[in-house]
Amino acid sequence: MNRLTPELQRLITWAKAAPDAAPPQAPAGFASRVSARWFSAPPADLFMIWQKAIWASAWAAAAIIGLGLVLLNSQRTDTNSAYDLSPAYQVVSTELVP
Repeated sequence: MNRLTPELQRLITWAKAAPDAAPPQAPAGFASRVSARWFSAPPADLFMIWQKAIWASAWAAAAIIGLGLVLLNSQRTDTNSAYDLSPAYQVVSTELVP
């Protein structure tokens, strides 16, 4: 059987002699401070939640409308006639996707 190198043998001996490490604990009173802060937080205002949701959906709708207008404008500049509109997938495949 192969013998271990002296350095490895020394490390194994030190590991056997090391004291058992206790798991780290939270400071005294930590749980009570956390629970007190959680219970003292003001309740969520339902009106503000709805208002944020409405604003977010309005911005998303504005972004989609803006993207559609940009796509329509790029479609009109490429054609010779204002009535000649190619399908949207063709514009996307030729203009946006390389």
